[in-house]
Amino acid sequence: MKKLTVGENLKKIRKDLNLRQYEIAGKDVTRNLISLMENNKTPIYHNVANIIAKNINEILTKRGQNIYIQAEDILNPERYEARSKANEFIFQLKKQLEEKNYSIEVEELNEIENFLNKWGFIDKKVKIYELLGDIFYNAKDLNREYYYYIKALEVSYEYPNMKERYKLILKLVYNCIVTKKYEEAIRLCDFALTTQKDITDKYKCIFYFNSALAYYYLEDYNKAIDQLSCAKYHISFNNYREIKRVLMLEGICYVHIKNYDRALKSYNKLLDIVDKKNVEEICLAYVNLIQIYIEKNDKEKVLEYHQKILELLPSLDTSTYHYPKLLLSVADTFKYLKEYKVYEQYLKSILKHSKQNKDENVFLITLSDLLDFYIESGNLHEVEGIFEQYKNSIFNLNKDQNYYILLKFIYSYLELDRVGEAKLLIKNILKKGG
Repeated sequence: MKKLTVGENLKKIRKDLNLRQYEIAGKDVTRNLISLMENNKTPIYHNVANIIAKNINEILTKRGQNIYIQAEDILNPERYEARSKANEFIFQLKKQLEEKNYSIEVEELNEIENFLNKWGFIDKKVKIYELLGDIFYNAKDLNREYYYYIKALEVSYEYPNMKERYKLILKLVYNCIVTKKYEEAIRLCDFALTTQKDITDKYKCIFYFNSALAYYYLEDYNKAIDQLSCAKYHISFNNYREIKRVLMLEGICYVHIKNYDRALKSYNKLLDIVDKKNVEEICLAYVNLIQIYIEKNDKEKVLEYHQKILELLPSLDTSTYHYPKLLLSVADTFKYLKEYKVYEQYLKSILKHSKQNKDENVFLITLSDLLDFYIESGNLHEVEGIFEQYKNSIFNLNKDQNYYILLKFIYSYLELDRVGEAKLLIKNILKKGG
């Protein structure tokens, strides 16, 4: 390719962005000077390049285009040409997402990082880092997802008037909630709500909801309810998805503070708007009602809604996210009703289902409940059978380093035939864990 002069490069940028000379001249530079520069009849100084870049960016912002031109793009033709390479990276990453190919080699990541560090394109950096975050989100690599989203957000602060930055912030909020960084999630929500001028009511509602969710996990239920009240203010009347999420969490929070009347009010509102063809949503609403009636020890109502769930269970899609949790709730109801044999059967079924679907969280909860049941009922001989059936899954569970130390103490007591001390240590651990 012919090497462009700085003036020719300015003309190329203007043509690529479909701009006229008078538009990029603005108030501080004449159209005639732009013409002279483009025809190499006068040099382009850095202060003039800054003015032109500023004028270009103002026009692009009004158009809603996420392109950010820097003075260096004008003064260095090689740098502007390198933007096409950045576009290739963006195209490839988007293609990977479309094809659901979430595998990236370390060499490829290094190539991208080295390229971005060399040229420092602000707009391209934000987009590429966000796309990498999207890929690692889909790959369920939470640490690298967070790393690239936070890098995208940091770079975006150098990008004046960036449109819809709040959508990037929201992706970070989701990551923080999943990884239990609840305080950071709340700070990000507050930051988005107080600083992002272009945030829509729809997204204000989503940020308030996620802030409430983080407060819920921190067990600050009253603060969560306050945030949900703010979320309600921004929900459009026909946004049933958000209304249902808000009512569900609101009811759960009221249960935790033992305000059962308000909780029932939230759940009954939820039942009024649930799609009657959506069996899973109806069952989830019934489960929450059962929880209230168990707390109130209203056995008649518990039986009423329990029976309704049992009638709907056969029509549920077993592959959905909430299915195993619904089964756990049904099992807990059988336990409350003292139908222990059915309770045990349900736990065994859920254990098998969660292992097949590699759902470690549900597997752990169910395994713990089943072991508690055998210990409480004195059926310790059943524990051996469960261990033999699932020992590979048990050995592969994620383990906290602190528990290795505790296990070493227990092992030492057993080696010394000090069974009493070993039992006491285990009981204390179990009591603290419960």
